[in-house]
Amino acid sequence: MAKQEKSKAELYREERKARLQKAAKRNKKKPISPETGKRIGKAIGVIVIVAIIAAIGAFVVNYTGIIEKTTTAVTVGETKVSQAEYSYYNTQAYNMVQQYASYGYDVGYDTSTMPDQQTYGGTFGAIEGFPEDQTPTWLDFFSFYAENSLKQIKSAVAEADKLGLKLDDSDYESVQSSIDSMKSSASSSGYSLNAYLRASTGKGVNEKLYRQILEEQALYQKVSDTKTDELKAAVTDDEVLTEFNANIETYGVVSYRAYQVAAEQVEVVAETDEDAEAAETDETSAPTLEVTDETMAEAKKTADKIAAAKSEDEYLAAVAEAAGDKKYLTDDSLTLTKDTTSETIYNNTNDTELSSWLFSDEAVTGATKVVEESGTGYTVYYVADAAHKPDDSMTYSVRHILVKFPEDDADTTEDAETADTADTAAEDTADADVTVPALDTKAYDDVKIILDVDGDSAKDKATYLKAQNILQEYLDGEHTADAFGALAKKYTEDSNGDQGGLYEDVAIGKMVSEFESWCTAKGRKEGNVGIVETTYGYHVMYFEGKKTVPWDDAVKTALVSTQVQEYMTGLAQDESVALTVQSERAIEKVEAALLKMARNAIRNAARQASSY
Repeated sequence: MAKQEKSKAELYREERKARLQKAAKRNKKKPISPETGKRIGKAIGVIVIVAIIAAIGAFVVNYTGIIEKTTTAVTVGETKVSQAEYSYYNTQAYNMVQQYASYGYDVGYDTSTMPDQQTYGGTFGAIEGFPEDQTPTWLDFFSFYAENSLKQIKSAVAEADKLGLKLDDSDYESVQSSIDSMKSSASSSGYSLNAYLRASTGKGVNEKLYRQILEEQALYQKVSDTKTDELKAAVTDDEVLTEFNANIETYGVVSYRAYQVAAEQVEVVAETDEDAEAAETDETSAPTLEVTDETMAEAKKTADKIAAAKSEDEYLAAVAEAAGDKKYLTDDSLTLTKDTTSETIYNNTNDTELSSWLFSDEAVTGATKVVEESGTGYTVYYVADAAHKPDDSMTYSVRHILVKFPEDDADTTEDAETADTADTAAEDTADADVTVPALDTKAYDDVKIILDVDGDSAKDKATYLKAQNILQEYLDGEHTADAFGALAKKYTEDSNGDQGGLYEDVAIGKMVSEFESWCTAKGRKEGNVGIVETTYGYHVMYFEGKKTVPWDDAVKTALVSTQVQEYMTGLAQDESVALTVQSERAIEKVEAALLKMARNAIRNAARQASSY
């Protein structure tokens, strides 16, 4: 009978077990014999001199991570993976789990305990091939995550090469944007990029290796996206319709009207506590305005009357009567929410029962529902258009440079009771003295300039002038997205300066109305620039483009997602990309460095806690 070959899992378990046993033996200290001690003593004089010289070189080697960059920790197929790259993925796993736990997610990890001292419970899946007679720790998981990630990434890179897939300009821009963002984080912490990478991901990780890692991850995504598009093209209309109907709350939209009937607040006089020392007389406390059971009952009657409407016109008439305002008959903005998703409804109302009802079979067009609002009144909902397929949606990409209003601008509002009237008047006078020269919007043949606000209509002329000067600097230079992005990094007061002020593939409804209106205006084209005023300040705009997303794209993506995942997992399981440990010592050093990082994090957290 032929001998049965061992499976990959069995080979991995044997290799892992042997690795752990060797590490245990190596950690046992051996005694030094007297003879050995004498020989060591005679050699000390020479060694000290040599050591001084060697220490200088060792410091350089240790600091720059030359050993970590040149030592091969594992191979994936025929691809060598350095100790530094292995360390990157190892610490990525640690940082991911640490962040989840710090944010309060129940992942089974205790941030106050060393990872090698707490059992890994399988939160992120089983550790394939781990010895059955041993209990895995979180440290074991971090190493498994690193090795699994490396197999997935390297196998995808190999597949990209077979398919002839390469990164394009937008991919390289995204990589550079990530590097720039990391540089900004490093700078704000007082580090250079390379020093920051060493401290956060391990010795030997520098900008060059970080760029390589990001580019390989981008190739992984490209392979995944290519397979997704291939499989989506084969999805039939019947399959889409079946999936849509089965999960309409996930994919559909609904239009509804809502009007809140507020319960009247009346004066309520509460009697003082008879047992209180001050209650020797029949004195009562000062009256307060409160909602009572009686006023809630009246509000419910009104809400029920509105809910009895048999048509949309009847609903609006009842609302107008209850509000005492006929504008409810014609102004849809007061009651109508059109073509909205279940997620948006929940975000706006924090009411899962309502969002579920609006997408249920019960919520046909014309259906109504009365919902109590935490003792303040009732909201009456009317289904204007029952759950249905959404229209094709549009997304847009835009760069902007935000110039904020002065922080004390709120002092000029009527609600600012403490505002100094004299100072406010002085500021208004100073702003009136600001001269904003008219911008010649027709002076540039290749640029269309659309100003939604100008120097005359600007709320804050001084701030507007700053925005116009930035736009003028762009107009005086190269008229490209990159040139605008460079100015965004230099001037913007928004958080996305490191990305060149870019907001990519923005869905309708995500931005404030003035910002969105400029981007979605009819005729808006790539390269258009302008200035928009919002409550935040002035936005210098550069339009990058828009695209239409078919309504069924999300359905098709969901239908093929499992197949795509199986495809990507299959690539990593191929024998041609099997992972082999080349240096157990390198992996041990990576794990030791991670434990040091964890120990420092625990100490820092303890110091911060004790300082409060």
